[in-house]
Amino acid sequence: MSQLARDAGGPPIKFQLLWYPATLLDDSVPSMTENAEAPVLTKADTFAFLELYLKGSDPAARPPTLAPARAESLAGLPPAYIATAQYDPIRDDGTRYAELLRAAGVPVELHNAESLVHGYVSFAIAVPAAQEAVATALAAVKAAL
Repeated sequence: MSQLARDAGGPPIKFQLLWYPATLLDDSVPSMTENAEAPVLTKADTFAFLELYLKGSDPAARPPTLAPARAESLAGLPPAYIATAQYDPIRDDGTRYAELLRAAGVPVELHNAESLVHGYVSFAIAVPAAQEAVATALAAVKAAL
């Protein structure tokens, strides 16, 4: 959405809070192998969901609206807080997107929740580590706004 708003001249977006974002959709990143059978989201699940969107299209042709790390330029995007989970096949998508945003001059804070899985925001009411990770992300939003 930030890329679309930038390219359309608005509306202005002040900050991006990205919880375990899918930005590359590349099955060759290490987290795809390390977490192929992770709880909550597996590598197979990731690509099954993707197939629902793409219906067999060429992976190299994934548009930036689906894989934002593939955009021609990331310059001019709002500051970002990217939260990833250690036990998530798409962890490295968030990490790589943070690297690309920094390279484009976008301020980025990356936080990897070392003990958590994809979807941990949903468990914050019962899992202290998830509650802490959510609180840290929300503090970043509060500071930005």
